Amino acid sequence: MTKLPNYAKSLLLHGAGTMGTFVQGYYYVEERVYARDAKELHSFCLWIDENIGGAGTATIDMLFSAFKNPSNKGLQKQATELADKIRQIKSNL
Repeated sequence: MTKLPNYAKSLLLHGAGTMGTFVQGYYYVEERVYARDAKELHSFCLWIDENIGGAGTATIDMLFSAFKNPSNKGLQKQATELADKIRQIKSNL
């Protein structure tokens, strides 16, 4: 999978919004994930929770690209900047 399918984007964002993390959200929607996409989507959710701290409709496609292209410095920079912003927001709660 080179791009995050629309169905998966909707499911993952819904699951994370309902459950609080992307991994918990993945398990919430897992029965509706296509078997061929399951392993990669689960790994993506782990990556978001461990490295970024969250995602939204405006950032999930960029994050999937960064996840799929770890050697792309531009994408990694964008992902790191987002992770820093999320950490800053969470520290102010």
